[in-house]
Amino acid sequence: MSSGKSTTPKQLKGHERFLLWLLVAFIRTWGRTLRFKWGAEVQALIDEPVVPSVAVTWHNRLFVSPEFFRRHLKKRKVATLISASSDGGWLSGFFETLGIKPVRGSRYGRGAQAFREMITANAEGYDISVTPDGSRGPLYDMKPGAVAMAQKTGAPIVLLSLNFNGAWRLKSWDKFYLPYPFSRIDVRVDRVGHFAELGTEDLKEASIALKARMDAITEDELVYGKG
Repeated sequence: MSSGKSTTPKQLKGHERFLLWLLVAFIRTWGRTLRFKWGAEVQALIDEPVVPSVAVTWHNRLFVSPEFFRRHLKKRKVATLISASSDGGWLSGFFETLGIKPVRGSRYGRGAQAFREMITANAEGYDISVTPDGSRGPLYDMKPGAVAMAQKTGAPIVLLSLNFNGAWRLKSWDKFYLPYPFSRIDVRVDRVGHFAELGTEDLKEASIALKARMDAITEDELVYGKG
């Protein structure tokens, strides 16, 4: 985490909120065409009583993760870390319309305060959604924030991978996925468990092990040669 230099998160203006509403309506319509497929492990997560967790997802799958939570994990409340930048203002507004609580900050600004707000949200029953390679990469880099959050909150870590049957890839640092309409999304999870007893000096090693487990359930032909 950063030293948490204090910055004021950028907020959207009135006309920007209207444009966002149009964009969200379009994306929601697009999202409804997608078909999610999963196995017994994911079904157990859906059916079991809610245990507030630290949910880890790669940054380039953010287009579909809110739709999966909204449609199939309705019992769960979600909070997620969003950059305090102007770009983050758009993403924050988008997540708010989906019922996801945005917490503004990153390692580049307002990091420590945002970390504390995420801990509070978890204590209030929210899943904490973490994209460990965001917001600027490198791609599929497991920064220690997810493990640190699990250590501080005592919440279990759940790895969530959303793998695409067909999608466009943007020319961004993370090769962001935009799934074809009516395509299939294969959902996989790995319920890693608790890190509350982990020492601070072990964060790096634990993050390396977490990345290996995340890689095992992630499909990306550009990186892993599978897809």
